[in-house]
Amino acid sequence: METRRLQENDYPVLSSAIQLLIPEEDRDGSIASSSHLMRALGDKNCYFIVCLIDSSPVGYLSAFRFPTVKNDVFYVYLYDIIVDEKFRNKGLGSRMIAELQRHCKEDRVEQIWVGTSLENEVAQKTFERTGAQKVSETYVEYIYRINIEV
Repeated sequence: METRRLQENDYPVLSSAIQLLIPEEDRDGSIASSSHLMRALGDKNCYFIVCLIDSSPVGYLSAFRFPTVKNDVFYVYLYDIIVDEKFRNKGLGSRMIAELQRHCKEDRVEQIWVGTSLENEVAQKTFERTGAQKVSETYVEYIYRINIEV
């Protein structure tokens, strides 16, 4: 088993992870273009971490680093973490979070922020088991849709 951060030349691995691990209904039937994903892989602020077994993705994590205005450090938003159903409860989520934490330390990240629904007890247990501190028991989500020309 290998857990690692994807690099600029790892587009085939990222594409495979998206196809295998992100449910079709969450992809709206499509994924980002290869050029978009390759640019993201080359962006030092984007973290794509996978867990591979025999070169096949069985876990996927994405996060993004952004600067704070309080001091000279960064925060990271852990956006997505998914483990193949056949491989759950084997510590893969914890391994990917540990890999993210390792890279965050190297990148002067002071804090990782992650949210989940109140119903997602599995995610909550994973976050608590890996050292996250719960800061609230409510979660309200908003979204701004920006109409752009693609």
